[in-house]
Amino acid sequence: MPDKDFNTVVNRIVNKKRKSKIDIGWREWISLIEYNNFYLKAKIDTGAAMSALHATHIKEYDNEGCKYVRFRLYQSDAYKMIKKPIVGYKTIKNSFGKKQLRPLINMSIKIGDNVIDTVITLTRRSRMTYPVLIGRSSLANNYRINPKQSYLTGKIKQNSK
Repeated sequence: MPDKDFNTVVNRIVNKKRKSKIDIGWREWISLIEYNNFYLKAKIDTGAAMSALHATHIKEYDNEGCKYVRFRLYQSDAYKMIKKPIVGYKTIKNSFGKKQLRPLINMSIKIGDNVIDTVITLTRRSRMTYPVLIGRSSLANNYRINPKQSYLTGKIKQNSK
């Protein structure tokens, strides 16, 4: 009898933990809350350790001894110019097998109703379908990815300038 009670308690704990995870699809809309909820389509990729953001016009510069980066983000016809401090650099092997040294920035992104403070690499992803790749480090075991569904957190209207 004690084994049955123990299993019941364990099952309740496991089920409670499962319910606390947030279900997302293999692709989702994200928003950059620091930038008037600028929306971008993202691919959720558990095979990637780091998240990546498609950026153009990437320019690094020094400001009072600190390294910064200025870049442009696009989604359809809308774009945003962004300036962020560089928190480091990371060598990443891209999807074509080539190694790249990429700047790292801190970014707050919103998936559904949840905000994630994460480190993201900047790169040109113009040959990719999705401008944002969300990797394992950003998800931090708080999400359950459904590989057969998309936009479980909702669909978003396109940005306006």
